[in-house]
Amino acid sequence: MKKTFAALGLCCVLMAFSPMATAQKFVPAPVEISKDRVRIDGKVYYEHHVTEKQTLYSICKTYGADLQEVKDINKDQLENGLKVGAVLLIPYGGVKEESAPRQNQSRDYEDDGSDIKGTPVTRQQENTNTDGGTGYILHRVKWYDSLLMLALKYKVSQEEIIELNNLESRTLVVGDTIKIPVGNVAMEDIDDNSIVDVPEDGQQGGYDPEAPVTTISEPDEPVEEEPVFVPFSGTANVALMLPIAASSGSPSGNFLDFYAGVLMALGEIKTSGVNVNLKVIDMADFDSAEQLIAASNLKGFDFIIGNFSPNNIAPLANWCDAHRIPFISPLDQKVEEVTYDHPYLVNVQLSAATQAMRLAESLRYKARRDNVIVLCEPGDNPGQFHQEVVSSLDSLKIPYTIVRAGAGRGAAIKDHLIQGRNNHVIITTEKESIAADAVRSTGMLAQSGNYNITGYASHRIRRFESVDQELLQRMNAHFSMGYYVDYNDEAVKEFVRSYRALYNAEPGNFAFQGHDIAYYFIKALQKYGSDMINGIDSYKEQLLQLSFDFDRRTGEGGMFNEATRNVVYGSGGISLRK
Repeated sequence: MKKTFAALGLCCVLMAFSPMATAQKFVPAPVEISKDRVRIDGKVYYEHHVTEKQTLYSICKTYGADLQEVKDINKDQLENGLKVGAVLLIPYGGVKEESAPRQNQSRDYEDDGSDIKGTPVTRQQENTNTDGGTGYILHRVKWYDSLLMLALKYKVSQEEIIELNNLESRTLVVGDTIKIPVGNVAMEDIDDNSIVDVPEDGQQGGYDPEAPVTTISEPDEPVEEEPVFVPFSGTANVALMLPIAASSGSPSGNFLDFYAGVLMALGEIKTSGVNVNLKVIDMADFDSAEQLIAASNLKGFDFIIGNFSPNNIAPLANWCDAHRIPFISPLDQKVEEVTYDHPYLVNVQLSAATQAMRLAESLRYKARRDNVIVLCEPGDNPGQFHQEVVSSLDSLKIPYTIVRAGAGRGAAIKDHLIQGRNNHVIITTEKESIAADAVRSTGMLAQSGNYNITGYASHRIRRFESVDQELLQRMNAHFSMGYYVDYNDEAVKEFVRSYRALYNAEPGNFAFQGHDIAYYFIKALQKYGSDMINGIDSYKEQLLQLSFDFDRRTGEGGMFNEATRNVVYGSGGISLRK
């Protein structure tokens, strides 16, 4: 695709659209007790981050604090009224910790004191058992949990977890409850996915299997009285970091497409009354992430979209954590493992593990009466996708039979099919020659009419030239994918028409991706304001190419996209199952 930099306006771009004047009805917003505490001059305070539609009255009432005392402590912050994004100091001790709502995250970073004028602050952390006692957590296993992750999360060894639960396998089962010793973990660092049962007296052996298990309750929502509403300002400040290499003379066509898609989204978003200030930073002009941070004025942005690889993402992710700026990583699957360490990092790309789990979940309630076959390549190393699929099936307790694929192995598949029942055949190989033969064998058996077959496979085999697309339709192949564009969709058709008119070219995958990411996060900012990072887990969207369903898997980690695009091949062609 040919474009000129002038056509795209490639530089530090300012795009402003006039907001629409609309009347807004005030809707009271609940206040949550902050988990962030600081010690200043020997006194402990909550750090409360003001979000949209909160009032000073409702904040003080929730914390049980004196209104005038809070005004006096935060005199500088409140000089021009209560502002969204302000950080208020609330005296600690006015609310019972066990009755406070739990937040989705906890942060552990050193503040530079910029939120509190002239006064350096330090983080205070309090352990569960102050006298060295041992308590336990009953942890409900989620699909992404593993022994290694739980050991790192709770600061224990994998062997301790195995021994305490008498585990015979290192594979955890989704939905099971396991015991974990938590002598080294603060209560505030335990997220809502765990059921806490810690002895109050701190004595050894405090776990009692007969004792009732309790969860943390939330207080009644505070009643608002004469609130002062500070709405979202209507201006989104966004930084876009891409390795475009504009000065090289041979810029990246893919990243120009991504940028063009972002501009398309800004053109659409203006109708909702949002001003957008967009700053484009060419990452190719910098030798490192540290140099980029030092040379760029990144403070004040509502969020940053940046294409950093796992090898160099840490400096910027650390900076965004410290300044509480959401950092959206759009393109690299491998960023997933880094996301566990950064509460303000948002990972858009789906990993192979997530796609495999979504595939397995689609069989969860069918497998009891149906027949599941895993068709893999021969040899001792069947590949990563096979391992992810088998691990997912095991964790969901779905029974299956493994059959080795390969040339002339159609008869082996047939031996495991059952007439009169639904046969789910999962092709896990990602090698083209073996995958093509597996599709051929399975498709021909489905075409014979003697067996009811539904096929499943890695999204990669859709692109193999030697794979017969007609046989994929015959076997009713299902794919759980990270992205997919349905060109029959009217919104997609409109986007393509607009893109052609503006750029005289066809939009590629990167253009759709740039559009969807920019559109979603600007709308989320409009919806949740400065608290966007904690709101997107409730904001699900299906856009042109991507679907979004974010979740914070651990209290300390960032946001992970868990939504797949489920594509089905059938007699009527290819369809997107929503």
